[in-house]
Amino acid sequence: MDLKGNERWSAVAEIFSCADKGPDIYKLVEKVKGYYSGFKGEISWVETLEFESNKVTVRPLKTNKKIFDEYGKVIALEYQEFDFINKVASYYYEYLPAKRKIEKTFKFKDDIVTRLILGLYVQKFLENGETEKTVELVSSEPQLYKVNIRITGEEKIDINGREKIAYKLCLDPDIGLLNIFKFFISKTYVWHSSVPDFEWLKYRGLENTISSPNVEIRTKDKL
Repeated sequence: MDLKGNERWSAVAEIFSCADKGPDIYKLVEKVKGYYSGFKGEISWVETLEFESNKVTVRPLKTNKKIFDEYGKVIALEYQEFDFINKVASYYYEYLPAKRKIEKTFKFKDDIVTRLILGLYVQKFLENGETEKTVELVSSEPQLYKVNIRITGEEKIDINGREKIAYKLCLDPDIGLLNIFKFFISKTYVWHSSVPDFEWLKYRGLENTISSPNVEIRTKDKL
């Protein structure tokens, strides 16, 4: 929803084991419908993320995303792939109506995350008792940013009519030359349950790119 409380889009996500590819390999499927910055009118998408999750960390392996217009016609495709041997992230985006394509590769050094895996990464971060860490994030522009994740405290929040005690974490990006304008950009925060399994509860910040509106996203799960 936007910061006035108007709903923009809703999502359903499911996680499946991919035991045939390895004991620590999983697939997350997200289905979204509504209004999203960068698109005119109502859209929907299905994004599949293949990832590895073990006792130490969570890391993305590849993503596949199809975006549809309000009539169900595919209007955009997005792919990402992560090579952890050579530390290279590959990104491909195609907007079909305008025949516009974007292809980029990024070299990374630290742990790397995407929008879709961020909640799972922070969950593992909390499971491991960490309080601050720097990761690299592939954004929707696309760009690769360093992001500092740190716990700022605990607070009570209302989720689906129930009071929950949550860790509040600040996600502070290094946006390069634009850092001089960071004062004017709203901070991004996420809230996770303060007890195991440290589930993601809420997000407040930019919807995707630096020029997108600020939104608040809440879980609809019954916790």
